[in-house]
Amino acid sequence: MKKYWKKNGFILAVSMILGILASVFTTGVSILLQKVVDVAVSKQVSMFGKLLVFTVIYILLLCVINFLSSITTKYLTERMIQQYRQDIFQGIMSRRPVQYHKEHTADYISALTNDMKLVEENYIAALLNTFELLVMFVATLVVLVVLSPLVAGILTATLLLMFLVPAAIGRYLEKRQNLVSRQMAVFTEKLKDMFSGYEILRSYNRIEDANSRFGKENRTEIKVRFKAAKLFALNEGLSDTLSVLSTIAVIFVSAYLVLTGYITMGTLLALVQLSGTFMTPVILLMQNFPKIQSMRPIIERLNGYADSMEGEELPQGIPSFAHSIELKQVSFSYEEGRQVLSDITMKVERGKKYAVMGQSGCGKSTLIKLLTGYFENYSGSILYDGQELRTLNPDKIAELVSIIHQNVYLFNESVRDNILLHEEFSEQKLMEAAEQSGVSLFIDEKERGLDEEAGENGSSFSGGQKQRIALARAFIRQAPFIILDEGTSALDRQTAYEIEKRLLKNKDITLIAITHNLNPELAEQYDRIYQMKNGRLENYGEVVYTN
Repeated sequence: MKKYWKKNGFILAVSMILGILASVFTTGVSILLQKVVDVAVSKQVSMFGKLLVFTVIYILLLCVINFLSSITTKYLTERMIQQYRQDIFQGIMSRRPVQYHKEHTADYISALTNDMKLVEENYIAALLNTFELLVMFVATLVVLVVLSPLVAGILTATLLLMFLVPAAIGRYLEKRQNLVSRQMAVFTEKLKDMFSGYEILRSYNRIEDANSRFGKENRTEIKVRFKAAKLFALNEGLSDTLSVLSTIAVIFVSAYLVLTGYITMGTLLALVQLSGTFMTPVILLMQNFPKIQSMRPIIERLNGYADSMEGEELPQGIPSFAHSIELKQVSFSYEEGRQVLSDITMKVERGKKYAVMGQSGCGKSTLIKLLTGYFENYSGSILYDGQELRTLNPDKIAELVSIIHQNVYLFNESVRDNILLHEEFSEQKLMEAAEQSGVSLFIDEKERGLDEEAGENGSSFSGGQKQRIALARAFIRQAPFIILDEGTSALDRQTAYEIEKRLLKNKDITLIAITHNLNPELAEQYDRIYQMKNGRLENYGEVVYTN
């Protein structure tokens, strides 16, 4: 978090200066009250009028300073949250796929929502507030010592006792707060899972069960939060009690000093006022310190997200695909002891067309992920024009390859944005991609055309229409290497045939079609057909037809 304080150094300095002025002016109100009472008791009418005018001006100035201090603090907080959240998002998205999938998306969502709210309230705002409170405390203590060293001593002794409370429970509160953050992530994950599975739950009449499971998770989340809240309540209750006791002690001592003639009535009123000004910062500081301390594990985890790529140097090699991509004796496993691909040797030449056949679970999709740099912990060699894949920049590889997936994901944006992905392309290229993919066949019927909203994960369109949009997404980029990972499975047979045939005829495109059911009419147009079985490529060059 230090770098965010430094990034906003000027705003922080302005905020601190205004905070100091606000604290000093607030403390000065007690001196004003002392003067007003003493002037009233001594019946100095002319001085009373002057004090009244001065007080009005003073209060107006205090109001302006408090407003400027508050708005500056809020602006600083919002800027820091914006910057921190941006870095966390970029850190998450820049993770390599293996690292990214180690955590649930619900954990990431919770980090950017729930945890950021905690950081804003219990860390940034609490720290800024703590600074102002410390300034107010010091200013009040100085005035108290000047007016009555005895009262200042009593309040200081009470203060030391009060600080023992957060010190005693701070460590326990840190653990509870970390548990709260974790439970909120679990709750978000379960909630996301249930909403995403609405159709299944509705189809199998499991809504009541979902309600029951949500109720259980809801109770658990509240229970965990309440355990942390109880510690906060204990801390605040003890602080408030000690504050009341100290105020009573100050009143009695000050009253005794008035009776014995050591101080005036105005000074008594000022001391009582100052005791409140003295203890209020202490109470709030006691509440802030455990909050700030409890945020340490959460901030460490968030920093882990934000700093995902720091210290990690990506390979800088620039991939080329002028001739071929070769796999030589490549093996891969997701976990030790469970081999997914074994001794794969394959050559993909520029401009040629290949088919990889096999049933679900045989390793076809894993092979594609290896080809495109998704995983790097493989054995053997994957060579782009003779360059080892591990030495190449993965972002540059993505510029050479367009993958058309079977499971299409559409963002909750317009069809245009889903095709362009916010990249710059001419309107002509967009229309050509829409024509080639068949998007134009249905999009013209929509009121807003390409600006029609897709809905959550493309809920406004059928499976076939979504797949056409995915095809347009790939076609517009004119990548030299296209991978069709069951990419036409949701289309009708004739449309799928026409799109595949068009790809096969395009001499500028290198094509790998991943399928479990190759169209016999197109088989002869492939330069080579592989069959994958149990993680191995078998029957090289032989066509195996399935019904």
